[in-house]
Amino acid sequence: MKVGIANLLKLLVNTAEKGANVARIIRSDADLLNLLVEEKKGDSKNQRFVQDFKTLADVLVQEIVRHDLSEEIPDIKGSIYGEESNTFTNALGESITVEIQSTKQQTTDLLSQVLDGNVRAAELLAREAHESVVVDTGNGLEKLVGLEEDVEDLGVWIDPIDSTAQYIGGLQGTIEDCGIASEGLQCVVVIIGVYNKHTGLPLVGVTNQPFATYDALSERWIGESMWGVCVGDTRVNSLSKESINNPRDKPIILMSTSESEDVQNTFRKKSSIHYAAGAGYKLLCAIQGLADSYILSKSSTYKWDACGPHAILLSIGGGLISFKNLKDADLQGSETLVRDLQIRYHKADRPGASGADKWCNDGGVVAYTSSAMLKTIKEIIV
Repeated sequence: MKVGIANLLKLLVNTAEKGANVARIIRSDADLLNLLVEEKKGDSKNQRFVQDFKTLADVLVQEIVRHDLSEEIPDIKGSIYGEESNTFTNALGESITVEIQSTKQQTTDLLSQVLDGNVRAAELLAREAHESVVVDTGNGLEKLVGLEEDVEDLGVWIDPIDSTAQYIGGLQGTIEDCGIASEGLQCVVVIIGVYNKHTGLPLVGVTNQPFATYDALSERWIGESMWGVCVGDTRVNSLSKESINNPRDKPIILMSTSESEDVQNTFRKKSSIHYAAGAGYKLLCAIQGLADSYILSKSSTYKWDACGPHAILLSIGGGLISFKNLKDADLQGSETLVRDLQIRYHKADRPGASGADKWCNDGGVVAYTSSAMLKTIKEIIV
């Protein structure tokens, strides 16, 4: 079975927006917000329910994406992978698998079990899960007409709420002069990436910032969606030329505050270092041209963080490779070598590891926006 890339892209954009709606409604409704941030102590603390609501927010977004994709493309269901396990144990010790059901009432009943009988919260979440959402993908889809891929060749990675700590904290981050927020809700991103099972390379990426901009007049958050496609020789994205072409005297490098001092000092000599929360958000900042690169020397990002943004980076002429491989590589202008260095998503970097560690991007990451920037980064490392 083949699927049209244009139709697949529209489906991904719509379901990412639905996930963003869930993220926003949880933070805007008093009942749901209390469940998200409440931390009971001592004998009053439910052993699984309170802390699991934080995970349930992630899982619900993940399962909405899985459900909507599987409804439209049934053959892809077994190839959708997410960050979270969707099995919970409620206050009665019952093991419950969270899946979007055929009807809103059925989904309400299931979520009510997880939420220890909180029917109102379950109804609010079920309503959003079954809502029909259609988003304008903008220009560029005409370039995808006729472009198809075999469904059996496709895999999907979902990061339902990247930067969960910032989501729970709920702060409105301050935008710096360079346009980057170092922390806050702006750093929260819903990420979906589609990759080729044989090459492991990303093909289609969609990101959605549920809290991109705060409108003080209406007192509500406005989201922002971005997408990119890199299939064969076809490279299309939703970005404007201005947002991906911003030359500077000194490159802006995004890092984590936990980055090693040695790496920070190496780049501080020839670049301007900025810090921000969330791997997904840092990748978005590079994609938007707010930064020239995101660099991480540690193996602390995962396939679900990177697959979607990586596809968008490829669509603008950039890419994502491991920090370790770049240090060891002799680029010499070889496009084939750079292609071979790209991070892959079809197999684990640490097959013998357990849990999330199995799917880490081993050796760190280097996100770059052009081949020239990659060479600049390599020269700084050397």
